[in-house]
Order: sequence, then structure tokens, then C-alpha cells
Amino acid sequence: MGQSTVTTGVTRVDGVRLHYVRAGSGPLLVLLHGWPQTALCWRPVLAELAADHTVVAPDLRGYGLSDKPVTGYDKRRMAADMAGLVEALGFERAAVVGHDRGARVAHRWALDRPEQVERLAVLDVVPTREMFRRLDASVASGYWHWLFHLQPDLPERLVGHDVRGYLEYFYERWTYNRHGLTPEAVDAYVEAFSRPGALRASFDDYRAQEQDLALDDADYAAGRRLAMPVLALWGSVGLPARLPALEIWRGYAEDVTGAEIPECGHFIAEERPEALLEHLRDFLAGGTIR
Repeated sequence: MGQSTVTTGVTRVDGVRLHYVRAGSGPLLVLLHGWPQTALCWRPVLAELAADHTVVAPDLRGYGLSDKPVTGYDKRRMAADMAGLVEALGFERAAVVGHDRGARVAHRWALDRPEQVERLAVLDVVPTREMFRRLDASVASGYWHWLFHLQPDLPERLVGHDVRGYLEYFYERWTYNRHGLTPEAVDAYVEAFSRPGALRASFDDYRAQEQDLALDDADYAAGRRLAMPVLALWGSVGLPARLPALEIWRGYAEDVTGAEIPECGHFIAEERPEALLEHLRDFLAGGTIR
């Protein structure tokens, strides 16, 4: 494993304090977590990736140790947070890896600022627009939480009585290699989502779907596609495995490679870190996956 020192930092972007961890040196690699997690999810791959990159893993707006404002959860605003963080750290461009909600932020970031995102890897997602276009019985049974999280006030009220019970349901149901999500990691996630405003903020991430879909539809209608290299990875028992994930992404990007990671659920970085590293090393070096 790499020996890079991991440091923490806080940078204010447009009035919002963003917490991040940082390691390594060299070209910038930004890692964006999803729900229900924080930047902690990247711990199994951080040191190896930092061997030849400056790796920055922020807590998104509303998550972890970052601020939890009452507005700004549309993906354009959350992507602007990341753009501002990169600039504040003194970089002009970055390779970006996004998982789950972080991949949706990364997708919007790459659409809005293609000059800033050199390469994009998206983990265990298909584009938000496609989720709603393909909302049949099978997709709805897997993504029911989207529709629940969209509701005003109710999720906070119900989940707030048992944050651990709610989150552990997903850690159990969405994993194949359950040992990857260690008890210490689960405790840290439960603590993060028990902080004041954390549940509301994370549900607001989902509630921004009307704004997000309007932008996605407009970009698609205008023929805007991602021009940078895109790598799509998904777990063999993850939710995108129910869909033609690679074919879908090829409708949104010009240069897409991808693969299904066997014996893996949703939490790829924690369940199959070595497999993820193998794919990312080749992709970040400019090659294609094996």
C-alpha cells in the first residue's frame, strides 16, 4: 500500500464550508461519495490512488463534516461547489470519480465545465434522466427510496427515530461482500447522518430532482454529450445491473468504456477495492479497462 500522509482541510466555497481529506501529489483526482455515506467510503483505495495523484475526497454539501445549508442541492450548485474547491486548492483540471449521488454531481460538473474535468468514472449509476424514463416495476422495486426521499418532511420524521436502523437496512441489502462495510465505518456513517440537519440535507439532495431533470432534459435535447473519456463500473448485484448500463451511458458520452464487477454490490470501493483500483489505474493512465 502507498504511504502518503492523509490530511484534512476545510475550504469555504460561496459561503459553504466544505470538508475534505487529501493525500499524495501529482495531477488532481477528486473522489465524490454517495448516499448514505461520506468521504470515508474511499479509505480502502485512497492510499493507492495517492501514489501518483493528489487525491481529494470531499464531503459533499449537506454531508459529513461539510455545511448543511437549506438550499443549493441541485446538481449544478453541488457541481459548482466542487469546481470552486478545485480552484481554491490551486488546480485547473481534475480527473473525477463519482459514486452514487456523487456520480450525479460529477456528471453535471462534466457537462457544465468540460474544460475542468479531464476524465470521469461513474460507479454504480446510470444518468438520473434514465432512472425516471425507465421507472418500471423492476426499477421501482430497487429505487423505491428515491420516491420516499422526494417527499417533504416525512422521511426526516420517520427516519429520525431510528437513523441506524434505516441506514443499516441499505448497508445490508445493497452489499454482496458485507465485510467490506466494517462496523467502524457503519458507526461513522450513522454518526454523520445523526448530526443536526444531516438527514434533511441528504433528502434535499434527492428533492432537487425537478431542477436536475430539467437541466438534463435540456442538455440531452440540445445534443450535449460528454466528450472526455468516461468509465462506467457497476456491481454484479448492484441496482444498475438490472439495466443495460453501458449502453445507456453510451447515449450520454462519446467515449465510454465499462465493466461489471463480479461478486459486488453497490459499495464498490469498500466491497471490491482491488478490482476498483485495477480498473481505475488503467483508466487514469489513459488506457482502457481489461
